[in-house]
Amino acid sequence: MGNWAVVEAKAKFSELIETARVQGAQEITRNGKLVGVLVSPEEWKRVKHTPAENARTMSEFFRNSPLAGSGLDLRRSRSKARKVEL
Repeated sequence: MGNWAVVEAKAKFSELIETARVQGAQEITRNGKLVGVLVSPEEWKRVKHTPAENARTMSEFFRNSPLAGSGLDLRRSRSKARKVEL
């Protein structure tokens, strides 16, 4: 991953875009601190459009895990919260 100072990124913006397209994500820094990252449109679409159906709940994860038959109770308790004195 390349690293560009803001001043350099502004002065060589076309080069920065091409570098991100060819070499991958490019970090942009100001006073040595990361302030941005430039990625190619293809990389952005890949990351941004990750299908939501791949996201699972914790109980789905455990239900489909190799530990599914271990006797772990995955049902949610519907009881009210216990009282705690502060």
